[in-house]
Amino acid sequence: MLGRIQTIGSQLLSKGEVLSTKFIGKTNALMQKSMYYGKVGAELSKTVYKQEGFQPPKIGEFKKVYCNIFEMGKHYMNKPQAFIGLVKGAGKNDLIKFGAYGVQLLGFYSVGEVIGRRKIVGYRTT
Repeated sequence: MLGRIQTIGSQLLSKGEVLSTKFIGKTNALMQKSMYYGKVGAELSKTVYKQEGFQPPKIGEFKKVYCNIFEMGKHYMNKPQAFIGLVKGAGKNDLIKFGAYGVQLLGFYSVGEVIGRRKIVGYRTT
C-alpha cells in the first residue's frame, strides 16, 4: 500500500515537473519574442520620427491649446445650460469618437501607472 502511494506520488511529481518545464520554456520564448518586437517597434518609431521630421510642440502651441480648453471650461461652468445643449446635440458618431478618446486616455494613464510603479499589479511593499 505504501509503495503504491509512493509510486503514484512520484508519477504525479514527474508529470508536474514536465508540465512546469514546458510552461517555463513557452513563457521564456514568449518573453524573448516580446522583447524583440518591442525593440523593433522602438527602432521603427525612431526611424519614422526622424524621416517625417516630427518634433514636440512648441511652448506657445501648448499654452494656446490649454488656455483655450481652460476658457471653454470656464464658459461652460458659468452657463451649464450651454453644456447640456452641447451634449444633447451630440450625434452617435461624436459619442463614438469621444468614447474612443476616453479609452485612449485611460490606456495612456494605465501605462503611466505601470511605469511609475515598475510593477503591473499592485505596489511594491519593500
